[in-house]
Order: sequence, then structure tokens, then C-alpha cells
Amino acid sequence: MPSTPTPSLAIEQEVIDGSLRQASTPGGAVLLMTATLQPPANAVARADPAARLADYAAALTYYLRLPADTVDRIIFADNSASGIAAIRQIVTSFPHDKSVEVMSFAGNDHAVSLGKAYGEFKLIDIALAHASIIKPDDMIWKVTGRLKVLNLPALHHAIRRVQPDIVCDLHNVPWIGTGRWRNNHRMDLRVFAFRPAAFASAYQGVWSRLSPFDDTSMYAVTLAARGRLRVLPRFPVQPALDGVSGRHQRNYAAAGQRLKSLARSLMRTLFPFVWL
Repeated sequence: MPSTPTPSLAIEQEVIDGSLRQASTPGGAVLLMTATLQPPANAVARADPAARLADYAAALTYYLRLPADTVDRIIFADNSASGIAAIRQIVTSFPHDKSVEVMSFAGNDHAVSLGKAYGEFKLIDIALAHASIIKPDDMIWKVTGRLKVLNLPALHHAIRRVQPDIVCDLHNVPWIGTGRWRNNHRMDLRVFAFRPAAFASAYQGVWSRLSPFDDTSMYAVTLAARGRLRVLPRFPVQPALDGVSGRHQRNYAAAGQRLKSLARSLMRTLFPFVWL
């Protein structure tokens, strides 16, 4: 596991086992939900803490209901030191078969100008260093905590056959996404998966070493890791997202977003070499 990046960091955390929890579930993965319950001023468009908590509650409830052979453990990591009481209440409000580790810490004490990716990977480093429910051979799914990945079972079972160290979506098609005709290289940071040792090898501490640090940086870092790790740079199927973008207040269920997802799904099947 990664070493603790901030030894003196105060973390409020608790592991809560659901009443239906089994001793072990073959094939089950760890889900890491990254969260900022109270974002800094002017950091995101969806800034209202109440709206964000409602998003996290809906997503967490959805993931708690997933089959245990997809996800049998969940880590909910908040980097705004908002405490764990509200999330703990959600976890204990109905029966489920998961082990849930809830943690909250002050990990968002950097300039907003450093970007979302900076804070996201700093959060992941801290969460992995302090989590107690991760095993060395686990597959860990990282998701933006306010979003639901509606086809996560299909994604998990598809990659389980391949047994990669890292699996993600890299994009390199000009124009789409940024409006640039050249150097449109980026990694989708909303959902990706990794094994603990692979994360330590490829990603640990990158947020503190690269400047600027963003989804373009992660594209380069991930491609560089292919020489020493089993990296799957494209998901076998298109991730189906539900929720609202924090940066743009864009609803992924809107018609335009569904059309974009359909186009990417078709391209993934018909022309898998095109990283749309």
C-alpha cells in the first residue's frame, strides 16, 4: 500500500459492516467514492453542500444495493473535513451486505487553481494510505462519489476476465471534448480501476510532482505505465453515468449527454481503435 503522505493528518473514520455482510465474497471489488462535501469557494459550479450531500446519498444508496460479487466493500472518503455523521446515517439506514469505511479529513487545503485532478489524486493517496479494508490483490474502482455508474457490474465482470493492473478510458480524438485540433489527450477521471500495487507504481504522489496536473497529465502518466504494468486504456463497454456534473451542472441523463454516450458506445464497438 502507498505510504502515508501526511503522517500528522487527523482523520475521522469508521468501518461499518452491513447486517447482511458475508465472511467473504469471491470476485467482489472495493469501491472508492471520492467526495468533497463542502467545496472551497468558487471551486465548482455545484457548490451547495445540501445538493452535494443529496447527490452522495443517492449514489451511495445505489452502490450499497449492488451485488456483492461486483462490490463487497466501499470506502467513502471526504476531503473537506465535514465529518462522517451524515454518511454514517445513510450506511446504517437500511440492510446491506457491504463493509463500508467512511473517512473525513482536511485534504483540500491547496489553491483552487491547482485543479480538480490535483485534489482528486491527493485525496486518493490519503484514502489508500489510511484505509483498513483493502487487500493487496483487490481491484479498486474509483468513482466520483456523486455519480452512479449504472453498468458497473458489466464493467467489473468484463475486466475481471482480463485481470488488468489498471483500466481506464483514455481519449485522444481531436476536437471532441476540448475544441482543440491537436494534443487533445486526456484521461477520464470520473471512473477508473486499479490494483493497489499498480496505483503505487504509476500514480502515487504524481499530484505533487507534476505541474500542471490535470487529465492530460494523467493520459501521459498512464501510457508511460504500459511498459511495466498491464494497462487496459479503454473500457470494453461504455460507462453509463447518472448524476450531475460538479463543474458544469450538466445532467448526464439529459438528451444531449445520452446521445454523446450512445455515439461513444457505438464507436467503441465498431471502431475500438478510435479513442473517442
